[in-house]
Amino acid sequence: MKLTEQDLHLLEFASYDDYLNSLIDGKSLQYFGNRENLISLYRTGYRALTKEAFDAQRTFLEVTKDPNTLFSRHIAPKDRFLQEIAKRERPNRLGLLSTIIYMRCVKKATEISGYIDYEEALRRVHQDQQYSNDWRAIFAEERVLYPTPADLLYYNAKTGRSMRNNTRNYQILCDPARGIIFRNMYDRKDIYPDPVARSYGTNTSRIELASDLYEQVVLYDHVVRKNY
Repeated sequence: MKLTEQDLHLLEFASYDDYLNSLIDGKSLQYFGNRENLISLYRTGYRALTKEAFDAQRTFLEVTKDPNTLFSRHIAPKDRFLQEIAKRERPNRLGLLSTIIYMRCVKKATEISGYIDYEEALRRVHQDQQYSNDWRAIFAEERVLYPTPADLLYYNAKTGRSMRNNTRNYQILCDPARGIIFRNMYDRKDIYPDPVARSYGTNTSRIELASDLYEQVVLYDHVVRKNY
């Protein structure tokens, strides 16, 4: 995606307040009469981006401008799970490591579980995308990462709704003996998420983490051996 001058202009603002102040001109003040009232009106989304939209758009633009931008940079999360995926962000972006996240959690009194292709989820940041992720807010513990119908596997225990999606990194296979298998599309190696399996696959390890955010969370780390 090629960024326009208007896109790049948004990156010039150090904060949301700076962005709002840039929208104020003499004509607007003359019409509304009060700077504070005008700022309050802009915050609602009137002729301006809301703070949520501003932050999400800036995140998307930063990633578009530099695909290796780290969302976790300069953020020190306290939760163990967030600490671990922050460590894995860069190698996943570079394609050296491919992490699948399994999580089981309660959202609005409903148990939700699923498998997330971490690298694919890191790219799902544009505010217009369905089930987009605000990763800066997630690492800052202002929002919680949940499995969604757009992820590898998703299950809602209350509604019984389940979804499965292949990604550019993984193809989902079902084996009568081994159950669900995730086949990496780069080195064609299989990942076996069965928790009692003797092996989780070639160059694949499993780690279960204690987290205050989830009932259960597990990381499957696959070291990718690309064939060029």
